[in-house]
Amino acid sequence: MKTIRIGAHRGAMAYQPENTLAAFETAIRQGAYRIEFDIRRTRDGHLVVIHDETVDRTTDGEGRVADLTLSELKKLRSGNEEIPTLDEAISCMRNRARLLVEFKEEDIAEQAVRQVEAAGVVDQCTLSSFHEGALLESKTLNRELEIAYFLVEPKPFDAAEIVERFGAGLLIVWPVAASSQCLADARAHGLDVRCGFRDSLTYEETREYLRSLYALGVSEFSCGRPDWIGQIISELEE
Repeated sequence: MKTIRIGAHRGAMAYQPENTLAAFETAIRQGAYRIEFDIRRTRDGHLVVIHDETVDRTTDGEGRVADLTLSELKKLRSGNEEIPTLDEAISCMRNRARLLVEFKEEDIAEQAVRQVEAAGVVDQCTLSSFHEGALLESKTLNRELEIAYFLVEPKPFDAAEIVERFGAGLLIVWPVAASSQCLADARAHGLDVRCGFRDSLTYEETREYLRSLYALGVSEFSCGRPDWIGQIISELEE
């Protein structure tokens, strides 16, 4: 069978607070090949790892990330963990797992690309965003960076156009959009395909999803339980 890669979503977020160094460390221990995380910019211009526009859901604080300084954010706790900076996330994962960095804001692309370059991890990094302008800007800034394109709902999909327009190397597809036709088109144009699962699924449900999507050509699977994916892969290989 072809190689199946293990992904992690905001780190191993089923076991540790999402988007924290603890979640990344756990994902690495559980065999993650590529770890997804989200970045935003603070009031004083630092890039930090957090999904939401506000800190309310994931920390013991309140307020918009864009209205808080790095110093103020570092005083907050997500469980027992602090909010990492992009540089701290890179240091954690460098040479241990591939980084999948999602821009939650469109105007942070240049700063993020320059930090990735300064850290020397261009060849270990994949950039993603629902802000297509950020992807286009990133590819203009550094053509060596891998770009990921989201396909989140069933719709016409032209892999050739995506590769041409963005220089994409990875397709991130949600299960509802993972038709046999679009995945065959993606593979025919050299795109790797990553698919994620909700962490609310049971182990048995996750296994059935993985088995069916693997048959369609998905080569990388992601959730907050990388150990489950590793175990399911082992069962498939028996």
